[in-house]
Amino acid sequence: MFKKVFRSKLVKLIFTLILIYFAFRKVDIVSIFRQLVGINIFFLILIISLSFVSTILISYRWSLLLIKKPKIKDVIVFSKSAWSAAFYGLFVPTSAAGDIFKWIIIDEKYPKIAKSKLGASILFDRFVGMTMLVLFGFISQFFAKYIGVEIPYLIRFGLWLVFGGCVFVYMLIFTGKADLFLRHKWFKKISSISELINKENLNQIIKCFGVSMFSDLLWIWQTWMISNYFGANLSFVEILIYMPIISTILILPISIAGFGAREQLYLYFFVNQHTSAESVLLTSTFLGITGIINNLLGGLITLTPEYKKSKLVK
Repeated sequence: MFKKVFRSKLVKLIFTLILIYFAFRKVDIVSIFRQLVGINIFFLILIISLSFVSTILISYRWSLLLIKKPKIKDVIVFSKSAWSAAFYGLFVPTSAAGDIFKWIIIDEKYPKIAKSKLGASILFDRFVGMTMLVLFGFISQFFAKYIGVEIPYLIRFGLWLVFGGCVFVYMLIFTGKADLFLRHKWFKKISSISELINKENLNQIIKCFGVSMFSDLLWIWQTWMISNYFGANLSFVEILIYMPIISTILILPISIAGFGAREQLYLYFFVNQHTSAESVLLTSTFLGITGIINNLLGGLITLTPEYKKSKLVK
């Protein structure tokens, strides 16, 4: 098992270094390094604080799928679980593997929640979060031309296709047909998700949409502020359209913490006659660094006496 993880990490490290090389080969790396090191400390604290709040909101959204009226202590437990999973996700082959740690922690704290329902909630929570980003991107494409943003036809087609898929899924949920659909042999592995997507949980799902709207807008605002700080000056519409695509691609286990892959995607989608490659790379790299700092908070949680007693470290 250790050898498998090590080899996977080694391959990702090599691929990450290759992607980073091609992303930064035509810019002044020394200048980028100096700007990152010389970042205003108050701005850094602000961005990390926003990441902190965003994690809590996402954790609250997840708790809504399992608890009708989650209390503050429930949100704290779910937030600790999310941070711990993010921390361990830095060391496993794919960030999605960090969900295993989320499952273990919540399963120990809430033994009455069925394991199948808990596992399904993690999967469906990801889908809910992606849905709101897709909705933002889909709506934003209609305003792109008014601010001079040209969207390739292939991207427009992809937005329509994914949005149509999301609408289809939610039509099944709101009409109560999802359970019948999931019985098909093609969906056997995720059939347990039917425990969550039924008419009885519609209010909870709607609440999750509301939380997703705030958390995603907060994340987009954070990206917009960083881009303006480094001179990339990305518009809200550009971020709303392209961030869902970038985020979806970065789920794939192709690099360590998204470095290299994120920079290449940012260069592809955001560099134009109004922005420089250096400012876009600064935005992308700084987002990656703040993401790692936020994830490292999970490492502090694992040092607490309560956490050391858990099954996870036995």
